[in-house]
Amino acid sequence: MPGGYPGLRKHWPRLDLPSNPTVLVPLCGKTVDMIWLEQQGATVIGSEISEDAVLEFMEENERNYSTKSYADFKIYQTGDIQIWQGDFMKLPVSKLPTIDLIYDKAALVALPRDKRAPYMKKILNFCTDNARILLHHFEYPQQEMPGPPFSVPLQEIKSHFNKPFQTAILEANTIPLDNFQKFKHRGLQTPIKEQLIFFDKK
Repeated sequence: MPGGYPGLRKHWPRLDLPSNPTVLVPLCGKTVDMIWLEQQGATVIGSEISEDAVLEFMEENERNYSTKSYADFKIYQTGDIQIWQGDFMKLPVSKLPTIDLIYDKAALVALPRDKRAPYMKKILNFCTDNARILLHHFEYPQQEMPGPPFSVPLQEIKSHFNKPFQTAILEANTIPLDNFQKFKHRGLQTPIKEQLIFFDKK
């Protein structure tokens, strides 16, 4: 949505993060949530494979930026936002600062089933003892519409994250089908269930 995801703003105070956290946003696209996170004092690290999306983010938000390269990545820096343009699965853990929060803004649901387990394993590679995961995702009858976004059962996510984390569902909303006309044209007949899930090791 144009103003970013309201669930992030609503629940930010209860995440119990450091005063100036480092937030990783995988498959960030051009989400304006990165700007909101920066405004909260966060250092934001995005990862996005599409250079067009990164450039659109900069243009649409009138951001000045500099670039540098590392391995297969082009790294865009604008204020306290750094976007690694390249394959998230190759993002080097050793080159990033300690991550306090991983914010999955509908990234997992962009992936087909065979790519989700490797993605979640990669996420865990960035999780230090104090790292948390905030995950925004959708569920609907998968047979009604081909992804993306794909429907990801909560149990599938828990099977990867439950062992080190405690799970809290911060938001659980049913979005009217009329809000997704393009999905209706693709065959969706059932309202989408939206959830915001917080994984915390405490």
